Amino acid sequence: MRPARMKKVKLVVLDEYADNVIRELHESGLSEICSVSEKLENPEWRLLLSPSHPAGYLKDVTSLMLKVSKILDIFNTVNPKESSIKEFLNPEPPKKRTLNLKTHEEVIGYVKDIVSKVEGEVEPLANKLNELENKESRLIQLKEQISYLLSFEFDLKYLGYGKYVFIGCGSVLKENVEEIINNLDKVADGYIEVYVGKEFEKEKKVKVPILVITLVEKLDKVLAELRKYEFERYNIEGVEGYPKEVISKIERELEEIKREKENIVNKLKELSKKWDEDLLVCYELLEIEKERGEVYTNFGKTLRTYYIELWTPKMYVDKVKEIVERASNGYSEISVEDPDEPEEKIPVMLNNPKPIKPFEMLTEMYAVPKYNEVDPTLLIVPGFLLFYGIMLTDAIYGLALTLIGLWMYRKLGKVSEGAKNLGYILTLAGISTVIMGIITGGYLGDFLDKFLGINVYDLGLAIINPLGESKFFENGPIVILGFSIIVGLIHLLIGLLIGFKENLKKSFGEAFINQGIWILLILSIFVGVPIYMMGNILGLYIIGAFVVLAILVSMYKGFKSGGIMEAVLGAMDITAFLGNVLSYARLLALCLATGGLAMAVDIMAKIVGESIPIIGVILAIIILIGGHIFNFVMNGLGAFIHSLRLHYVEFFSQFYEGGGKKFSPFKAKREYTAVQ
Repeated sequence: MRPARMKKVKLVVLDEYADNVIRELHESGLSEICSVSEKLENPEWRLLLSPSHPAGYLKDVTSLMLKVSKILDIFNTVNPKESSIKEFLNPEPPKKRTLNLKTHEEVIGYVKDIVSKVEGEVEPLANKLNELENKESRLIQLKEQISYLLSFEFDLKYLGYGKYVFIGCGSVLKENVEEIINNLDKVADGYIEVYVGKEFEKEKKVKVPILVITLVEKLDKVLAELRKYEFERYNIEGVEGYPKEVISKIERELEEIKREKENIVNKLKELSKKWDEDLLVCYELLEIEKERGEVYTNFGKTLRTYYIELWTPKMYVDKVKEIVERASNGYSEISVEDPDEPEEKIPVMLNNPKPIKPFEMLTEMYAVPKYNEVDPTLLIVPGFLLFYGIMLTDAIYGLALTLIGLWMYRKLGKVSEGAKNLGYILTLAGISTVIMGIITGGYLGDFLDKFLGINVYDLGLAIINPLGESKFFENGPIVILGFSIIVGLIHLLIGLLIGFKENLKKSFGEAFINQGIWILLILSIFVGVPIYMMGNILGLYIIGAFVVLAILVSMYKGFKSGGIMEAVLGAMDITAFLGNVLSYARLLALCLATGGLAMAVDIMAKIVGESIPIIGVILAIIILIGGHIFNFVMNGLGAFIHSLRLHYVEFFSQFYEGGGKKFSPFKAKREYTAVQ
C-alpha cells in the first residue's frame, strides 16, 4: 500500500552514444528524466559541467512538422472526418506501421522523402484552390455591390477617374441622404451631381446607393464630407456593362469557379486517401524526435560526455542499466542511489495489482499520494463498490450498468485507457448493484408487483424492503440506516487506524491526539451499544465516558496549538466526528431516492395504462422507458459522486493528505507506428 520505490540513476555517457541511449530510454518508457539545471547553479558543479542545448537536428524536425501539419490541414479541410454511430459504438484503433529507423537521420530522411512526393502532388492543387477561393470571394463581394446599383441604368465602365471628372458610387444611411446632398453641393461649389437609387437593408440598417459625379479637383473635399456619414465606397473600377449584364456574367464565372473547385477538391480527396496514413505516421515520428531533441536541455555537458539523471522505479533499475550499457556499447558510467531529495520532489508511481489498477484513477482524481504516504487505492475498492450498490440498489439498473461498463471496457477501451479503466469500474459497480438489488427486491422499483403481481417480499425472494416491510424485517429503512451507520463507523475506524500507524512515526502523543482518541470512541460504541441493547445501562456510561475523554483531549489539542479560544473550539471536534458518522446515512437516502422514484414511475405508468383506452398502453410504455432511464442516469451518477464523497471527505481526512508529484516517464507515444 505504498507507491513504487524510486531510485536516482546517474549516467555519464560518451557524446557519440548519447543519441542511442536517449532513443532506447524513450522507447522503454521506464524512467523520468530529471533536469540538472538546479545543480548547475552551484559553482562547484559549474566547474565540472556546462548546460546542454537542444539537439541540432531540431531545426529540420520543426520545419518538417510545419510542412506535414500544413498538408494534413488541407486534407482535413477538403475531407473532414465524420464519426458514425458505428464508429462511436465500436471504434477501431489505427493500424500501426512497423518501421526500423534507428537514428534521427533515418527518420528525417524517411519523412523528407514522403513530404517531397506529397508536396509535388498537393501544392499545385492547393495553390490553385486558394487562388480560386480568393477570386470567388472578390466576385461575390463585387456581385453584392453591383446588385445595389440595379436601379441605375448606366455602363459601369464609366466609374472611376476621368481626365476632369470622377464618377463613384457607394451607400449611405437613408436618413442622411438630403443632408448629404446639401453639404456635398456646398463643399463642391455646385460642381457635383448625386443620384439616389433604391433603398435596401444591410446589417439591420436601411441604406440607399448613391452615384456621385464631380470634378477631380473637388474629390478630396467630397470624400472627406462623405466619410462623416458612414459612406461605404464601392470599388467597381475596371468593369464594363450595365449592372444586370455584369451580374449575369459574374454568376457564370462563379459557376465555373465552383466546378473547378469541386474538381480540385475531388483530386485532393483522392490524395488524402492515398497519403493521409503516411503523413500521420510522419507527424508522429517527428513529434517523437522533437521530444528526444528537446530533452537534451535537461542534461549537463562536458567536452566529450553528457551527464544524465533519471528517476527509475526500483523494479526497473536492472533493465535500465542493461539498456544504457547496450546502447552506449559500454562507454558509460552508471550509479544508482536512494532518493535524497525532499519528499515532494520524488515522483510517485502507483503500483497496485492488475485487478485494482483501474481504481487508481479514483485516487488521482483526489490527489496523488506523497512518496512516503499510504496509497489508498486498495482501500477505495471495497467501500466504493459496496456504497455504490447500496445507493443504486436496483438489479435491472445494475444489469444495465454492467453492460455499459463492459461495452466501455471492450470497445472504447481499445482507443482510450481512461475509458477502459472507467468501464472496468462501472462493470464491478454494476455487479454490486445487481447483488444489492436482489437483496432489496429492486427490479425497476416494484414493477414485478405492479404489472405481474409478484410480491418478492411476501415470497421471501428479497431480504430487505427499503421502503417498508419484508418477510424478514418489519422496518427496512431502519435496518438499512443501522447498517449504514455501522459500515460508516467501520470505514472511519479503518482510516483512523491507518492514520494512527502513520503518525506513530512522529510520536505516540501525536498519533493518540489525532486518531487514537477517536479509535477508542468508536470501539466504545461497538462495545457499549450491544451492552445497552441487552438491557444494561452500563453501555451508555461506557460511551459517555469516552465522549467526555474525546472532548477533553480535543480541548487539550486546541489549547496546545492556540490557547484558550482554540481549546473551546476544540470541544466542537466531537460534532465533526458525529457529522462524519451521520454522513453515511446518505446510503439510505439515495437507496430510498432510487426506489421511490422508480416506484413513482411504475405508478404513473399503471394509472395511464389503465385510465386511457388503447393509446394508454403505448403511453405507459413510454413513461416506463423514459422514467426509468432518467432515474437510472440521475441516481447512477449520484451514487458515483456520493460514494467518492464518503471516501474523499470522511475517509481520507483520517489519514490521507496527497499532494505528490506523479511519475511522468520519458516515453515515446506511438499511435500510428511501432518499432521493429
